[in-house]
Amino acid sequence: MASWLFPPHASIGAKRAYRFARWLPSHGWHPTVLCRRRAPASSHDPSPWPLPPEVTVRAEYDAAVFARFTPPPSEAAAGPAQTAPAKGLTRAWRDRLDERWNLLVDAVVPCETVVVHAPHAAARLDALAPAHDLLWTTSYPYHTHWLGVRAAKKHRKPLVVDLRDPWTPNWVHRRKMPHARAVEAWMEREVFEAADAIVVTTWALETLYREMFPRIAHKFVTLHNAFDAAPEAAAPAVGAGGVVRLVHFGNVYGPWSFETLFRALAALRREGALAGRALVLENYGKLSDRDRAMATALGVDDLVRVMPGVPFAEGMARLRSADLLVLAAWSDPDARLYVQGKLFDYLAAGRPVVAETAHEDVTRILADTRAGFVVAPGDVRAMTDLVRRALAPGGLRTDATEATRAPFSAPEATRRLAALFDRLVTT
Repeated sequence: MASWLFPPHASIGAKRAYRFARWLPSHGWHPTVLCRRRAPASSHDPSPWPLPPEVTVRAEYDAAVFARFTPPPSEAAAGPAQTAPAKGLTRAWRDRLDERWNLLVDAVVPCETVVVHAPHAAARLDALAPAHDLLWTTSYPYHTHWLGVRAAKKHRKPLVVDLRDPWTPNWVHRRKMPHARAVEAWMEREVFEAADAIVVTTWALETLYREMFPRIAHKFVTLHNAFDAAPEAAAPAVGAGGVVRLVHFGNVYGPWSFETLFRALAALRREGALAGRALVLENYGKLSDRDRAMATALGVDDLVRVMPGVPFAEGMARLRSADLLVLAAWSDPDARLYVQGKLFDYLAAGRPVVAETAHEDVTRILADTRAGFVVAPGDVRAMTDLVRRALAPGGLRTDATEATRAPFSAPEATRRLAALFDRLVTT
């Protein structure tokens, strides 16, 4: 399993690879995971990440010399999140400069900057592949799939390509320079032709890729992200201290926005529904300059907390103690091709979810699990009503149960992946 991201890296992509690796031994598969040596301090997650003894982790994707430039995590990075109000919601100029520099580099370099690790990773795959029955590669980064194709051909092994996000049908891909887009389109086609199966995370993306590559349409299969048993951590009770907490995990940037939620909070304030009530929106991650300015303009910036990331175990505790879990709106036309991984952590937390979306997958998942509510994009009235209900005595309630959520659990998703592996090695 070639996965640049793997715990203790905090990325949702790391969690997808981890959950598959954790549960594959239950189905007779013993994974070796090839991943990066060390997560940056800002992305290190000290939560417990148990694995069965049948799983081997080889943190050797990058050469040891590169690890010297990645400092070890500090105690400060693993400390508790701060809860001070973000009045004015300003960002440091260094953060804005770093963001613009990264956008420029990403636009110029095909695939991604970590492609510098490809030669070393290719050598490690060559060393590991002969002892294994099948290769599984996952992106980001996308160059990992190219390495998988090379190793699978050389050692005559089946290859399963796992796309956590679309490759070329991707809003990030479209802002790259023409030469970078052309290289990646060629790589995508070559990888798909060579792979034995291509796993995607939404039904909509499976449909699109089948239309783009009709000759190999049979290779595409959907396996959504999934949730695992949440690490237990002390959490305040729901509504502790009389504060109604709306929680969003992750960055809000690019096409994502809280605009409808901000307008709903402003409407509730105008009608007096917030008088004498304490309500906060906690965003654990970055918040775009656009949304910061909007919150200030609407007069609700005092209700918004821009929180640093927290370890997964602590994060799950905060989700379990929230009154309402929020999925930010996504205005990009390609939004239907993604299901945000945080949705599955929300399912594990068992608290009501509100998603501002027209996404068929998200709508279906929330309907099937009975775990939350869907608001049409831009429907301020519906969003206002849901938050008003969260403020009322008893708050919002759902009919979700362990049984309704089970189809989206990590054991069930891994059972389906193992069945695909079994088919490929016996045909």
